Amino acid sequence: MKALLILLLASCAAVSAATKVVCLGDSITKRGYPEELATLLKLEVINSGMAGHNSGQGLRRMEKDVLAHQPDFVVIFFGTNDLRVDSERAHVPVAKYTENLARIIAESRETGAKVLLCTPPPIAAETYFTRHEKADYEEHGGLPALLASYRQAAMKLAKDEEIPLVDLNQLLLDKPNWLSRDGVHPSPEGNTIIARLVAKELRPLLPAEHQAPSKD
Repeated sequence: MKALLILLLASCAAVSAATKVVCLGDSITKRGYPEELATLLKLEVINSGMAGHNSGQGLRRMEKDVLAHQPDFVVIFFGTNDLRVDSERAHVPVAKYTENLARIIAESRETGAKVLLCTPPPIAAETYFTRHEKADYEEHGGLPALLASYRQAAMKLAKDEEIPLVDLNQLLLDKPNWLSRDGVHPSPEGNTIIARLVAKELRPLLPAEHQAPSKD
């Protein structure tokens, strides 16, 4: 009986000590790259993506969708909805976007979690503007300029906070197969591509047993 109790306690300790990653983001995250990341790194990855969400909405659900899981690592991936100047509900000005990301980083770190930040990915403008009013974006300098400003904000914040950055905005440019037909969201192949790019930056931060590259 005593031996069984010791075995159960050891098992519980092993579970509680398992490395855990939370991926916080919008519908691009929700689409499934966290599940691919779990396979690549062979650890627990929680998908906390929510369709339509911007950085402010992500910040407001930190307690429930991130901190409650007691993660060791948090991957932050917002921007595609924040830059939507055609939607008052979705749009977050770049200065506020930076502030929201900084608070998400700070709250994650307060629990001892390490953080990795992603830039917003490319958008296929021709397809995008079949659903969005191009004139709204032209009033703000155009879609490329808007994407560049949110990318630069994420890059500067990562540098200031000394955290790893996955510059998806640039890394996906030569990987057109990452996109689905809607020009915004990842294809099934895109989920794997994003997971590989995130894994490349995340793996060196992980415990030794996860650092050897898998066959990806």
